[in-house]
Amino acid sequence: MIKNSANAIIFLGFSLCAVLGGCNFGSVRGADTPERVVEQYILGLEQQKENVILQLIPKEYVAQQAVEDKISQFGGHEVEEYSVVYNEIKPVFVIANIKGRYVTNDQGLENFEDQVTIAYRGAGTLLSKKANWYLLLGDGQVPSPDVSPAEL
Repeated sequence: MIKNSANAIIFLGFSLCAVLGGCNFGSVRGADTPERVVEQYILGLEQQKENVILQLIPKEYVAQQAVEDKISQFGGHEVEEYSVVYNEIKPVFVIANIKGRYVTNDQGLENFEDQVTIAYRGAGTLLSKKANWYLLLGDGQVPSPDVSPAEL
């Protein structure tokens, strides 16, 4: 009887957590490097997967519309090649200037350019394993784009 009660409480806890959206089991936001943020961002655009891009954005940002806009602007095309120039604003903020080419529906190549802000967040120093880099897209605090080239 005790085992059934414990299982029922655990099930109820998981159900309540899922309904209220308060639990984020196994879902890690951000990425371990700015380069990985850009890679995942490009992948999300190529595959038109909002959730891939949303996982890169801090959860306190309101980003659904911004992600939809980026996907409608750049999404659904296979990216043939791209390069990124990172410009540092502060040690924890980086502007990624992305230039590349993607395959169009008629199999031609189209140039594209995009600029995104990436931020480091977490406890400790930049060497801490408990922190990640995040895509700052949508409504939130984004620093001024007055930047100087960075070496990452």
